[in-house]
Amino acid sequence: MPDIIFICTGNICRSPMAEGILRQRWIETGENDRSVSSMGVHGLDDSPATDLAQQVCAENGIDISEHRSRPISGEELQTADLILCMEPGHVSFLNTFYPWHSDRIVLLGAWPGKPKRKHAVQDPMGGSRELYNKVFGIIAAHIDRILPHL
Repeated sequence: MPDIIFICTGNICRSPMAEGILRQRWIETGENDRSVSSMGVHGLDDSPATDLAQQVCAENGIDISEHRSRPISGEELQTADLILCMEPGHVSFLNTFYPWHSDRIVLLGAWPGKPKRKHAVQDPMGGSRELYNKVFGIIAAHIDRILPHL
């Protein structure tokens, strides 16, 4: 079961990119015993990541072509060490429907130790390649920032 779960809306843009980035960082550092996954709060099931998410990741050496979207799984939330959300609305959703996990549900841009920071990661869905590149960079910077804490 996953140690880290990334949450976004449809699980086709931001959270698959985050999952791919963290998986690649762990491979690069030899942390092959850790696992990471992603899910979406709006219940898309079995859709690939968007073409632009796949392309931007591939341009950065990360393959998310096998990704398939998944709705929230309470069983997996139960076993996760940390649940990292892209927007405050995702945190609120999970805290409403899975309050028993609230100690592990946090905003990616606010973790660790900055609970008042309101750094949502913008949804690039329907946006340009430039927006996807920007969002990829923001997610990668957050992951690089938190990696020592994982």
